[in-house]
Amino acid sequence: ELLRGSDRQCIELMHMSREAYVRLCMHFRHKLWLHDSRHVSIEEKITMFLTIIGHNERYVVIKRRFQHSSQKIHKYFHEVLAAMMTFAREMIVPSKFNPNPDSPGAHKSIRRIFKGTVGALDGTLVHAIIPASQQTVYRGRGKGKCYQNVLGICDFNIIFTFVYAGEGVAHDSRVLTEVMAEPSNNFPFPPHSKYYLCDAAYTNTRGFMAPYRNVRYLGDFRRRRAMTKEEKFNHSHAKLRNVIERAYGVLNARFPMLDKMAPYPFNVQRNIVIAYFAVNNFIRKEKINDELFAQYE
Repeated sequence: ELLRGSDRQCIELMHMSREAYVRLCMHFRHKLWLHDSRHVSIEEKITMFLTIIGHNERYVVIKRRFQHSSQKIHKYFHEVLAAMMTFAREMIVPSKFNPNPDSPGAHKSIRRIFKGTVGALDGTLVHAIIPASQQTVYRGRGKGKCYQNVLGICDFNIIFTFVYAGEGVAHDSRVLTEVMAEPSNNFPFPPHSKYYLCDAAYTNTRGFMAPYRNVRYLGDFRRRRAMTKEEKFNHSHAKLRNVIERAYGVLNARFPMLDKMAPYPFNVQRNIVIAYFAVNNFIRKEKINDELFAQYE
């Protein structure tokens, strides 16, 4: 049905076009990351996986739809997830710290102001299911739900160049400091004269350009235009840094599970989040027509 039917079926089931789905399956087949089983093809394995993470479906629902046992659904889900971790290492790669020739023309005049910028950095909270004995570190404000803190960097083509997931709820600046302090995280620290744009939650220091504090920013310019040099700087900063907000917007729209995670072990929850970023980057890098990217672009 998916391979021969309408494009809308793929979009509704897996939140991606049929072209993106077919190319993704071909990529995994070509790289030998997955193999056809006796009764289940690579295409079906990936479809089951994307349906689960795209709709937060339980195995029992997938079991009825695809007519496989719960044990097989569980096996293939984790088989694809393991392959996704290899896929992520290929899809999420650090910036080369040079102006990207494929970047869209929008904001070129603003980018001349920020000549050294190589991307935007920000954190986001992803819903997490945590055992009661460990919830203190992951509990957020408000209703007391638990979250994992995800740190992401994206370039101006809405492609994530670095992702770190699995951190507990903490101030954004502290998360960044801890991630950079651990060599195994391979944080892509920008070279001299290059920097990431970040919001006021981060420290304005070498490699990171934050806006002026206690000066209007982002939505504050809707009623009155920027007047002082600090306001003009913040206005330009906000318009350019907005790329990370749009990147997270596409991700959240494609994968609603980010707002309501299923009760997997925490390391599985973390890997699922990384798989989200990898799939999103694949669609963007392949230059596939995608209604979500078109909407947020």
